[in-house]
Amino acid sequence: MVVRTLDGTEAAGLQLVLAVVQHAPRLPEGPWTADLGMAAVVDGEGVVWFVGEDGVDRLVTLACPCQHAELTTFLDGAEIFRTVTVAS
Repeated sequence: MVVRTLDGTEAAGLQLVLAVVQHAPRLPEGPWTADLGMAAVVDGEGVVWFVGEDGVDRLVTLACPCQHAELTTFLDGAEIFRTVTVAS
């Protein structure tokens, strides 16, 4: 797995990447990018992962015309919360 930042700087957030590997149902394929301004990583499938208040959050854009996204929170290897919201 190669992690590179969107702005070309050295990738940071190894703990976040390890959390993604722990919580993802399978390791996403393709190049990963890091957005240091958001403190997030985007996996090869376009899913955004970031550290939230209660654990690690996964934001998946849904394939609908109304731009909804599914937000899932994981803590200690288990899903603890899931909701659908309008993506901004």
